[in-house]
Amino acid sequence: MNEQALTTRFMGGLSYLSIMFLPVLFPLIVWIVARSDNPNLASHARMAFWTQLVPLIMVLVLLLGYGILGVANMISLNASSSWFVVLWITLLCLVSLVLYIYNIAMAVLVFLGRR
Repeated sequence: MNEQALTTRFMGGLSYLSIMFLPVLFPLIVWIVARSDNPNLASHARMAFWTQLVPLIMVLVLLLGYGILGVANMISLNASSSWFVVLWITLLCLVSLVLYIYNIAMAVLVFLGRR
């Protein structure tokens, strides 16, 4: 196996594992750097970037929705919107867990050379 393939596997696996140490930022940097030189590595980095960005987007939607519901409740003096927050936090936790497991599994597959 040549050095290029080992580097691609190592950096691709690290892109997925970066969910533990530098989520979103590390895969973005690898994606930008490898975009023109190594399409296989760029593909892994792009997938890792998006799977790590989804929970962040969900948190932003949660905060925005909670803020809008808070303003709406102040106006109407209605406190029945807590279902939205509980439902969204539950969904956020579930999606985050699934994507976390996916990233770890993909890192193992890349390190083993199966992807």
